[in-house]
Amino acid sequence: MRYLLPLLLFLIVTGSPVDRAAAAEINTAFAVIQYTDEAQLKTFNKKVGSSSYGFGFGRNNSGTPEATARKQVNRLIGRVQEILDMQPENLHFTIRILDSPHQIQAIYLKQYGRKVDYIAFYSPGNETVYFAAKKLRRTVFAHEIAHAIIDRYFDKAPPVKVHELLAQYVEKQL
Repeated sequence: MRYLLPLLLFLIVTGSPVDRAAAAEINTAFAVIQYTDEAQLKTFNKKVGSSSYGFGFGRNNSGTPEATARKQVNRLIGRVQEILDMQPENLHFTIRILDSPHQIQAIYLKQYGRKVDYIAFYSPGNETVYFAAKKLRRTVFAHEIAHAIIDRYFDKAPPVKVHELLAQYVEKQL
């Protein structure tokens, strides 16, 4: 643990690999998914996909990893919009897949100047959902998508507690 802070500071200062550019992008109806390699995308698809929730593909996935990710993200965003009963006009945001929670935490520290133990977060300033693929849970991903939808739905953002309650409501309704 005592080496974690110096490592994070080094990674923030050098910009690598915490903030390295995504190797690839997938455009969906609502978002751009940025990822660094196919392994990340396959991990994402496994963590998000589940036929029991009505928006995943389970074992019957016959498409490419890119097509699967696109379908899953579109379906999940649509489901979150239904739960919230919010369909903001021109909804579009970025989804950034990273490898580890340490990368998420370093980006948060860089953007907000605060240390956290998050595995995911939504940044309204750059309209991006960040999450660690290996620690991803569908409910956490939906929670962060809810923040993006709420952010775009209201002209003036609701209080932080209301924002958080609505995002937690989405988690419980999945």
